[in-house]
Amino acid sequence: MRMLRDLVFLAFVLTGAVAGSQVPAFVDAYTQRLGGALDEARSTLAGFESAAAGSGLTFDDYLRRLLQSEDVAFRKTGEAVDRLAARVAMLTALERDLATAGPWTRPWVVARSHDRLILERAYEQWSPGLSLDPRWGAAGLGFGWLLHAALAGTAGMIERRRRPQWPRPR
Repeated sequence: MRMLRDLVFLAFVLTGAVAGSQVPAFVDAYTQRLGGALDEARSTLAGFESAAAGSGLTFDDYLRRLLQSEDVAFRKTGEAVDRLAARVAMLTALERDLATAGPWTRPWVVARSHDRLILERAYEQWSPGLSLDPRWGAAGLGFGWLLHAALAGTAGMIERRRRPQWPRPR
């Protein structure tokens, strides 16, 4: 029985180590997709900024005119440009937060303040690799050990409750 328990322990610890070591690779995949989405959004916004400059207006004045237009089509365009500008600001803040975060805090930055669409697309395209990050591997190993200890402790409590409590013959 001890050998089986040791094998289960080893499986939990190794699975935790391998899974934990994949975290930086996924964060890198998310960061790359974030950069691409931000480049595309900035490029599109630059087109509207050029249109504003070509009209002799600042971008804010151009956007205000679009939003206040009597023409529904122009107003809808203004709303779309306004959403695009807000998205560029949000993605820029995310990129800055990831760039300034350390290797241990980058996954938490992604978990706490991510763009859902970019995260979903990054997950769809990402595939686990054989590269192992020793820091996150060690963290995963520790998590696997703790998970095993919690489950083994719970299973032990259940097993002790099921055993009869009468005195055993000697």
